Amino acid sequence: MYNAIIKEERGCMKKPKKSEKLLLEEISVASKALLKHQRGLEVGQLITLIRNQLRMSQRALARRAGVPQATVSRIESCHLEPNTATLNKIADAMECDLCIIIVPRSNLEAIRNKQAQIKAEKKIRYLHGTMSLEKQSPSPKLLQELIKDEVQNLLESSGSALWEEG
Repeated sequence: MYNAIIKEERGCMKKPKKSEKLLLEEISVASKALLKHQRGLEVGQLITLIRNQLRMSQRALARRAGVPQATVSRIESCHLEPNTATLNKIADAMECDLCIIIVPRSNLEAIRNKQAQIKAEKKIRYLHGTMSLEKQSPSPKLLQELIKDEVQNLLESSGSALWEEG
C-alpha cells in the first residue's frame, strides 16, 4: 500500500514529492474515466444493475448483507442514501469492492493558483480601501502588480497561509 502522507512540522508543510504528484494524477485520470463510464448512475441504480446481473433477489441480497429488505429497496429506488457501513455490507454480499475516492475537480496547481488569486485580490482590495480612505489610492496598474506579487508570494510560501482565513 502506498503511504504518501505529508506531515506538518511546526506550521510548515513539506513540499510534495514528484512521486506523490504523479500518483494523484494517475488516480485522477482513472477516477474520471470511471465516472464517465458510470454515466451518472446513482449508487442505488448501480446496486440494482449488479444484483440483476447476478440474478439475485432483493430479499437474498438483504439476507446476505444482514440488512432489512426494505433498506435494499429504498436504496435501489434512491429514496435512501446509505451510510458507508451499509454500502460495504451490500457490496460484500454481491462479491464487490466498495471504492470511495476523493477526486480533484481540476488540476491541483490550478486549484492552488485560483486560491492564491482569490486571497491576493482580497488582501489588495482591503489595502486599496484603506489607502483610498487616506486619499492615497494607487493606480489600477499598480494594484494589478501588487496582486501579481502577492499571488507569487502565496504560491512560494511553504506554510498553509494560502488556505488560512483572514
